Amino acid sequence: MDEPILNRVDAAGLMQVDLAKILKPSDVVVVDLAPWLADGWVLREKDFRAAIAAWDIASCEDCVVALCCSTDAILPDWSWMLVAARLESVARDVLVGNESAARARAWQLAVKDLDVADFKDKRVLVKGCASVGGADTLVTFTRHIQGTVKSLMFGEACSSVPLVKNR
Repeated sequence: MDEPILNRVDAAGLMQVDLAKILKPSDVVVVDLAPWLADGWVLREKDFRAAIAAWDIASCEDCVVALCCSTDAILPDWSWMLVAARLESVARDVLVGNESAARARAWQLAVKDLDVADFKDKRVLVKGCASVGGADTLVTFTRHIQGTVKSLMFGEACSSVPLVKNR
């Protein structure tokens, strides 16, 4: 019993990846267009344009911005476009949707920021308990690195599910 303890995970050459530790998603900001509408319902073009022009967009810097309307007002397509154009110089990304959709986009962008060279010809194991960002993030991660890795697995070293194997 004088034999040293062998770490089989290290010996297998697995690169364990905890997405919660390597991904850095942008902050999310939700922008409601309703306050810029007359009584929250009617878009008056001149007033709407003035409100957008006067809007301090500093809080949206480097953020993923979700545009929404908290009322059931029917807005012309150009209204969304005008707000997006105003945010172009500061926001990381802009979408029409809710906070959940913006968070998903922020995680996807964080995955796309990863340098695939870090995974070149590695046996990558994505930690199963770290499915941060949800299934969308895991799908984006898989698509982002699958052509680079030697193999891709999901789970824990003791019980992983093989996903991709490249020769």
